[in-house]
Amino acid sequence: MTASEENQGGRLTEWLETLGPGVGTDTLLRFAGSTSNCIDLTHAHPSGLAQFMAGRKTRLSTLLRDNDQYVIARRTAEALRGKIRELWDERGIDVGYLAAGIADWRATSEGRNEQFSAPVMLGRIVMSVREDQEDFEIQLMGRAEMSPALLRYLKRQHAVDVDEDALNGAAYMTARFDPARAMDVLRHQVADMPGIVIGHRLLISTFADLADPADPQLLDTANPVIASLLDAGAGVSAPVREPGISVQSSDERNPADELLVLDADESQQGALDLVEAGESVAVCAPAGSGQTQTAINAAAILAAQGKRVLVVAERRATAEEFVGRFAKLGLEGTALLLSPEFDPEDLRTQLTRGILRNERATEPQLAKLHQSLVSHRHALLEHVRSLHSSRPRWGCSPYQAMQELARLTSLSPAPATTVRLKRSVLDGITSREETAAKLHRAAEVGSFLKASAKSPWYGSRLRNRRDTETALELIEGLGKDLPVLREHMGKVAAHSEIRLADTYAKWGEQLQLLVAVRGSLDRFEPDIFDKEVDDLIRATASSAWRRERGIEMSSITRSRLRRVAKEYVRPGVHIADLQTALEDVRAQHILWKQHATSQRHPMVPAGLLDVSEGYMDALRRLEKLSGLLPGDAEPLLELPTDRLGELMDALLADKEALGVLPERNLLEEQLREHGLGELMDDFRSREVTPDEVHSELELAWWQSALEAMISGDDFLAMADGKKLRQLEAEYRLADSAHIDSGASRLRWALNRRWKAALADHRAASKELRALLNDGEPSLSLLAGLGDHLVNALAPVWVGSPLLIPAAVPEAMKFDAVILLEADSLSLRSVLGSISRSAQVIAFGDSMLGAPNAFEVSIDPTASTRSPRIPISAMQALERVLPIRRLGTVYRGVDEGLTETLSHAFYDDSLTRLPSARGLGNGTPALSVEHVPDGTGMPGLAGEGVETTVAEVQRVVDLVFSHIRRRPHLSLAVIAGNPTHAARIAEAIRVQLPNYPWAAQFFKRSDNERFLVATLERAHGMVRDTVLFALGYGRTPHGKAVHEFGLLSGAIGNELFVNAVTRSRESLVLVSALRPQDLDMNRIHGGARRYVELVGRVLAGDSGMAGKTMPASDPLVADLMHRLVDRGAVVTQHYRGVLDIAAHVVDVKGTGGAAPLAVVYDGTDAYRQLTVRERSRLRPQLFERLGWRYAPLWTIDVFSDPGTVAETLAGYLGLGIVAEATADGKPVQSLQRQ
Repeated sequence: MTASEENQGGRLTEWLETLGPGVGTDTLLRFAGSTSNCIDLTHAHPSGLAQFMAGRKTRLSTLLRDNDQYVIARRTAEALRGKIRELWDERGIDVGYLAAGIADWRATSEGRNEQFSAPVMLGRIVMSVREDQEDFEIQLMGRAEMSPALLRYLKRQHAVDVDEDALNGAAYMTARFDPARAMDVLRHQVADMPGIVIGHRLLISTFADLADPADPQLLDTANPVIASLLDAGAGVSAPVREPGISVQSSDERNPADELLVLDADESQQGALDLVEAGESVAVCAPAGSGQTQTAINAAAILAAQGKRVLVVAERRATAEEFVGRFAKLGLEGTALLLSPEFDPEDLRTQLTRGILRNERATEPQLAKLHQSLVSHRHALLEHVRSLHSSRPRWGCSPYQAMQELARLTSLSPAPATTVRLKRSVLDGITSREETAAKLHRAAEVGSFLKASAKSPWYGSRLRNRRDTETALELIEGLGKDLPVLREHMGKVAAHSEIRLADTYAKWGEQLQLLVAVRGSLDRFEPDIFDKEVDDLIRATASSAWRRERGIEMSSITRSRLRRVAKEYVRPGVHIADLQTALEDVRAQHILWKQHATSQRHPMVPAGLLDVSEGYMDALRRLEKLSGLLPGDAEPLLELPTDRLGELMDALLADKEALGVLPERNLLEEQLREHGLGELMDDFRSREVTPDEVHSELELAWWQSALEAMISGDDFLAMADGKKLRQLEAEYRLADSAHIDSGASRLRWALNRRWKAALADHRAASKELRALLNDGEPSLSLLAGLGDHLVNALAPVWVGSPLLIPAAVPEAMKFDAVILLEADSLSLRSVLGSISRSAQVIAFGDSMLGAPNAFEVSIDPTASTRSPRIPISAMQALERVLPIRRLGTVYRGVDEGLTETLSHAFYDDSLTRLPSARGLGNGTPALSVEHVPDGTGMPGLAGEGVETTVAEVQRVVDLVFSHIRRRPHLSLAVIAGNPTHAARIAEAIRVQLPNYPWAAQFFKRSDNERFLVATLERAHGMVRDTVLFALGYGRTPHGKAVHEFGLLSGAIGNELFVNAVTRSRESLVLVSALRPQDLDMNRIHGGARRYVELVGRVLAGDSGMAGKTMPASDPLVADLMHRLVDRGAVVTQHYRGVLDIAAHVVDVKGTGGAAPLAVVYDGTDAYRQLTVRERSRLRPQLFERLGWRYAPLWTIDVFSDPGTVAETLAGYLGLGIVAEATADGKPVQSLQRQ
């Protein structure tokens, strides 16, 4: 050995000395027998002894017929039976043996001369209580063999190689066990050993051959975890390396790459990712957070990778549960349970099961399942993403739009516009507040009043004050001039004998005609209008004109007609173009006949030009006014003159409207340019007030934006409540099937490795076949077959840390070691197991206490060692390994208690879904039995009143009441001190004959039999119902001492946390003390926590922080009001978890419908959950907690809140239940009320 190795070895030895003892008193070499720790059968009655030595059940009273001896032995038997069960349950070791023969000698050990006393042969015994509870039955099981500790000592210290076969053979020369012959053989073989005396004794006591699990010779200091622990123990601080592993949520995982045999939440999956990557990790697993479930998944993952796993579980129930869970998954033989007495037949059976499992495995066809799972998961993910994803184009999400629309429709009065804005309009509105302000002002200036539309000024194109002044000036002038002009036009018409036209434009035509006629009369004689002038026009026209028109006329005729035409020309007048002048006369004549009232030729009055000038002046003003009045109005010149006059009067009368008209026109023009014309028309038709404008615009904008977002999103466009419920139901089935397929996938993985191992290792395969057919299988022979066969056959080995060194071959290595309940494991006890693997996965919770030292002997005075507190494996490993924490509590009986523990001890990291019982439905899971008459006398040393008769009796009454009412539920009692535990156990035993119907309950032989435990022994125990009795009272004078034993000590908090987390269904605190009975400032630790909890429950305080918030979601608020109107009791944001909790008060006590757990897809908390958590795991957990789970889809409650409310009310028995779909979920329409 090199100097470095020697130094490392010395350092290791020194460190191991600080860890405390690995085992208790050595009863195999230093047995100090007495009536308090053993039953002496050396001189038992011959007939009873013969029956016992033949291996048959024998009563203790049959063996010891002397009453005095029997009474002492019975008391010892009770203690021995308790110790045997304690060490089997808590340490996984069997210590009940018959010692046949005692070897005594003296020798020097560690520099001192010591007395050694060792049993020679050991035979395992089973001790049971008879049904009448008055006697014990003892049975010798199997063949007794020489003590292995004595064999090793004789060989190592005295070089005496005892012939074990000869010794054992001599003991069984007859049909029954005869140790006397064996003693003779041993005396002969050790005759040369000085001072040794072999005495014939038959003693029943507790013995255990426990190898040191931290043997320095076997520990591998090169192991990375051992090395880190060694450095930490030496004070060498080094940062814990965090694994560089990218964590994926279950939403991102390919199902083909995800192997789970049981469900795993996200915190559990985070730990499993490290395990799968081959990393060591310390998993902080508070009580009820899924430690065993996660450990099973971890072992399955490692086994599927072809690795061999060692699972260290100190408590036998934990180990058996672990192996049993594998068997229930159809993985028989995968987990090999190590036992103190490994029967070859049991091992043969387990290996055979493993072979059958491998041979029968078939490849699971999962492609379609995985495809369905991925598609449904993607659809549910995209639905939520689409619902909450903000669209940059409009700066909002569909969910926000629905929220706003729900808020708007809840207003009084509610906006009611049905106008939808085009996308270009939505894009053009850069600021709704600015647009709303313009609309508000437009409403104030009358844009949306029907009276405004009736104003003659309505629609006028007045933009500014100048336009207004101009229009008013024109109206005022025209109002004066038009009547005058009408009078003049009437006179002209009367003189000219024409009908006066009815419009101003036609007045102009008449004036133009009169002026034209006046011009013609100035050139022609008036008679020209009495003659047809067509021939005269032809005659005076050019020849080209006539040719174009095909007119033929002789020259003589032309000449004659020209002379005629010239005769009509006034004397002295020269007409250059006679043809054109005649054509004008003809046109004037035709028009004149249309207006004339007589047959006479036209006449033109004097003063016509003045009238015409007045007309033209008014015309210019009318045309200018027309440019200011509404463009879509009938032209002023075309209006009947009466109406024109009325209009002028109306405009003048309504001149006050001109004060706001320019601003209104400008606002309306701007708003219409932004595409809001249709909306403004709608506002005007409904006469929307200024106060309503903003909400109306918001309604139009949000509804339009929502429709635009939905039409552009496939997931939202195709989704409704019915489809989403169907989608979620199909996902739930697919995901459950995926998890359920994990076991078959593991079986197939083991099958492939098994087939490969058989093909590649034929010699080992033959050895295995021979071993199973003809040999006696053992773990050492199994390990010798090679890793490939062993890992494919039994990849997971499960055992107690005290058992593993003796049961598992020293040279056998493992790919991973899993430590269960590492908080209760001493570091020393698991070092040997850790040394076997480079990957260590530790599960535990330091708040559940620390490991306890133990003794094999029931007599504490038999120990010569000074007690030393062991170091917790969990605490040590948390210093050197990366830590992952499980945060969801599944087993907590009361959410208020869970919150209290989380806040006080777990940095608020624990969560627990609320139970339906919290609403008052059913019996509370956490209750208090106050014992007001719990008084007694204090102890001699002045300590408190430890245990009271009244409290003991109350506990006994509760025990038998539980058995009568709920015998199917397991039960345990945790007592605050050993005296109280003993008194309760004795009182139950004494009372049992009075309740014969309860006897069967106490015969329960599984891992959850009835138990009365002290605080220290409650670790790891789990029962359906737990009675936690404080065990302290007041003096007859009402005085209470403020010390409560271990609860007030250094580990009081840990003991309290452990005790209140042992129950699944209900926890009952039994106490004679309340907070008002004590000075709370004088009690500390777990005692204070206990009394505070008693006070809280008695006061009816839930213990939950005020997390119920007022309804801030309009959709949810509306739905809540609808449910309340139907008679439901509704709470929003219940316990900070449920969006809505609804129930009906059970007045008649008939049970009624289960409360509703309504979870809404619109919350941030919902979005943060994975699809697996929100669509399957949490709904299943809600149902286990007594709720009826009801998902609430935003699209559903937005589209048809009435139907949703009716459906939920129907679930509560308050209305007609909606039609159900194939998956049992209600159908809801999508019509908005």
